[in-house]
Amino acid sequence: MATQTAPQKKLLEKLIKGVNYQKAGELEKAQRCYQQVLKKVPNHPDALNLLGVSYRQLGYPKRATELIQRAIAANPKEASFYTNLARAMMDTGAEPDTLLALSNKALSLNPNEREARNIKGIALTKKGDFKEAEYLFQGLIVEFPEHVDAYQNFGMLLMDAGQAEHAVNFFTKAVMMAPNNPNNYIQRARARLKLKQYEPSQYELTEALERFPGNSDVEHEAARLLFSMNEARKSVEYAEKSLKSDPTNHHKAITLGVSYLMNRQARESLETLKLAKKYAPEDNKTVDWNLSLAYLANGDLKNGWALHKARFEDKGTKVHDRKFDVPEWRGEDISDKTVLVWSDQGLGDALRAGTMLPELIERAGKVIVELSEKGAKFFQYSFPQTLCRRSEMDKDLRSTKSDYDLHTNITDLVEFFRPDLDAFKRAPCPVYSFEKERAQGYLQRLEGHENKPVIGISWRSKNLAPNRARYYLSAPGIAPVIASRDAIFVNLQYKAVDKEIAFFQEKFDGKFNVFEDVDLFDDLLGAAALTACCDFVVSANTSVADMAGLLNVPSIRFGQQEAALNLGQDNPPWYPSMTYMHPYTDRPCAEFVPEIIKEMDRQLEDWTPERRNKRLELSGGS
Repeated sequence: MATQTAPQKKLLEKLIKGVNYQKAGELEKAQRCYQQVLKKVPNHPDALNLLGVSYRQLGYPKRATELIQRAIAANPKEASFYTNLARAMMDTGAEPDTLLALSNKALSLNPNEREARNIKGIALTKKGDFKEAEYLFQGLIVEFPEHVDAYQNFGMLLMDAGQAEHAVNFFTKAVMMAPNNPNNYIQRARARLKLKQYEPSQYELTEALERFPGNSDVEHEAARLLFSMNEARKSVEYAEKSLKSDPTNHHKAITLGVSYLMNRQARESLETLKLAKKYAPEDNKTVDWNLSLAYLANGDLKNGWALHKARFEDKGTKVHDRKFDVPEWRGEDISDKTVLVWSDQGLGDALRAGTMLPELIERAGKVIVELSEKGAKFFQYSFPQTLCRRSEMDKDLRSTKSDYDLHTNITDLVEFFRPDLDAFKRAPCPVYSFEKERAQGYLQRLEGHENKPVIGISWRSKNLAPNRARYYLSAPGIAPVIASRDAIFVNLQYKAVDKEIAFFQEKFDGKFNVFEDVDLFDDLLGAAALTACCDFVVSANTSVADMAGLLNVPSIRFGQQEAALNLGQDNPPWYPSMTYMHPYTDRPCAEFVPEIIKEMDRQLEDWTPERRNKRLELSGGS
């Protein structure tokens, strides 16, 4: 056996001393030890590797990569070098195939290299090879039950595989094993957010905020949770803290920007999202989509519409990006062409955007509109010169019809027909029709309508998720509106439950009217006719409000900030007769009801039936 010389022994002692410093977290002292070794032996593989690892720990993965590559060049047979290189390159955003190649190389040299197996599992997860990755992580957990990274990475795999409910269990196990690692709390919070498990996440993140005071990443998750719960003011508070301590992080800038937007701080939102754009990768569509909304909230339609299509490439949006075999219409002459118009969002958005259809119809040879079945029926009645039908597409959103020359998205017609606020002022209103005889019949069923205003009410969406419900009202919550004046009230609430209707009928006997023969959800023509016979509508931020706006019925809409609806104005330019009121961001919506009543009283102060009768073509309307 070879005997170590005194210089070799001294170098080994220096390396061991550096390792001890590194284990204790004293990285600068460790680096000085490794540098002293390298001064004597410039290509010492262990010193190069350890120095590289220390640079990665300090947040310099590129420098780490260079040093570890030199270590491999000096000794290509050491498995751990390839593992450490993979870890450093993972921090620089290396492709999964690169990580897979490095981890496989490490495992070819040492099949039991634990961290190489871990990184291989991560790489396979990123490639979408969940089955093999799951096998690797399960093996690691069985062999090394105290290896916390395996639990965390298995949780990440389950998240990517769409199994967030199982991921929560692995992140919780990681929290229990390593309670001083904030990342375990963060990953669990992300899984909870995906599952909309807001209440348990509140408790867990409160614990994390107390355990890791000032931790920017934990503060960021708290901001994201509060944003999802529509707690705008609190979301801004945590997002500001998070970005302040990590000012170049574009994810945190986006969170603060959208929190500002929801908190009706439009100018601050735009400036913050511009900052996010500065630091985000060039092709980041999440920034572009939110920038679009911020521009619109500030009344900058030119820049807002220019970025509006980014919604199709932002994974966070829930839109249908349909596929077609024909070109998109880009404003050219289409007088001899057939254009297919399609919708990517909800019914309310399609109804609003449909106000531009008459202008497209005027320019096109023929227009086909594809919507939901109930939407198509309503559109067909209003625009008989078009063909309106149910959306025709396969499971991959590719169109299955070919009876048109071009296609255009209904929302994106704004580029051509609503480029600025003046275009809204010039636009005809209303452009939708309703069945007048049907509306007249409904009105006749309302006793006393000649002498009292008819007021339609709707208080919520059918979707009562906690993050939305704070801007809605319960039946008792909206009851003061009905009690406030001598008027005829009509139910416009679709999917109202029996308990709600019974409450109103018992409390307001003869004053609250329910038309049980009208399906307010599926029969849009019926809903339109009933809305048209109202003098005034009070509605939550749902398609009920859109219907009132479409028919030019004076209305109050209450709800959170909607950039694409208000476009930087106090009230929606889309609907000249609508007043948009924003409930408090830090108090229950029910506490805002007196403000709604005050505005309703103001608008009905000099009420006469003239406007309603004119709409319904009845005598008494001028």
